[in-house]
Amino acid sequence: MTSTVCEVLSNKPITKEFFILQFSWGNPVPKAGQFFMIKPVRSSVFLPRPISIFEFNSQQKILKFLIAIKGRGTQELAQLQIGDKVILTGPGGNAWTDFMPENGKAALVGGSAGIAPLCALVGERPDFVFHLFAGFRQGFRGKEEEDIILGCGVNAKKYVITAEDGRNALIGRITDFIYEPESYDVILGCGPIPMLNALKKKCAEKNVPCFLSLESRFACGIGACLGCTIKTVIGNRCCCKHGPIFPAGDIIFDE
Repeated sequence: MTSTVCEVLSNKPITKEFFILQFSWGNPVPKAGQFFMIKPVRSSVFLPRPISIFEFNSQQKILKFLIAIKGRGTQELAQLQIGDKVILTGPGGNAWTDFMPENGKAALVGGSAGIAPLCALVGERPDFVFHLFAGFRQGFRGKEEEDIILGCGVNAKKYVITAEDGRNALIGRITDFIYEPESYDVILGCGPIPMLNALKKKCAEKNVPCFLSLESRFACGIGACLGCTIKTVIGNRCCCKHGPIFPAGDIIFDE
């Protein structure tokens, strides 16, 4: 991974929960599914925050991150101003294309900010047929807000949105709206553990290839600290070094 000091090009609040950070980035070129460790040069937080790529414009060299405010680290990122300096370390981890077939149809299942690396994939592979399933706590206030948060994902052939409050969205768990998993060549998911576990079981029942990106608290981002260790059928693995994407069947979720 490469560490570079970058200036914030824009910091756009979208909702009370989400904002989008934008930077200039050259090489190495990131791929959908990979992450960056992000830390302001002036920071009150000791550790950087791992954030998945939301969009990379290879022509303009613009890198975007969709970030959900969860704690001190992301609150600090939300307060950044244009011109503030940030240390970007990355890209790290594996990519969705490491696991996908060359062509076909894929279901992308995201929960909250877990949609970010999935939307990035839609923009990266316009030749593939994608159906995007996105679940949120709060629904969007309008079409403009929806399009911004879903990013390149709005270019999917089909997308389904659920929200716990039911505002401008369906009500229910997003995995309940994948009626025929066997109709897809592959299913990719990123989001909260309960959602990923439900998706894993649904795909296993129909013997559908499924790969999951795990949201974990990274410390170093390179597998040295073992802080993001997960259980798998082949032993413990580090999310940052061996992932963040894993075959669903390899992951052992605590029931």
